[in-house]
Amino acid sequence: MPGGRDLRALLHVPQHDLQAQLSQRLERLGFPLLRPAQVQVLSAIGGESQTGVRLSDLVAEVSLPKQTVGDLLDELEEMKMVERFPDPDHGVIKRVRLGPKGKTWATEVKKVSAATEARWATQLGSKKMRSLRSLLEELAATVEHTRPRAEAAAPKTNGVGKHAKRS
Repeated sequence: MPGGRDLRALLHVPQHDLQAQLSQRLERLGFPLLRPAQVQVLSAIGGESQTGVRLSDLVAEVSLPKQTVGDLLDELEEMKMVERFPDPDHGVIKRVRLGPKGKTWATEVKKVSAATEARWATQLGSKKMRSLRSLLEELAATVEHTRPRAEAAAPKTNGVGKHAKRS
């Protein structure tokens, strides 16, 4: 450890700051507490496309058992965060997309992330922030490219809620 704190500890500090900002904002807006696995599913669905994602692709993306993903989708659908619909190209296959509440959640996550990044840019200076972002993007791409698929979809969280239960 050349600089004192280990890498995990150094990465945790800004992550914790962002998680705290997200938690406060989403709680103020009345969003339900989400477990990390629920956040992982919401993040994998994304909010840009009305075509949604096939359930089989979602299962592969989050690297959770099909039954677990189905249970998570049931919970999220009950909260109006997602909606399931038939695949227009295949009558039996289902797709899932963010529901209106899920789209609002995704928008708020992006807003808080952007505001936090802007605050950090003010604190660090814009040049250092651009360098940090560039290095993080490069590191993320390198790590995602070199690790096995099952590891690539490790649970993600927005810091809202309790730890996910494993099925």
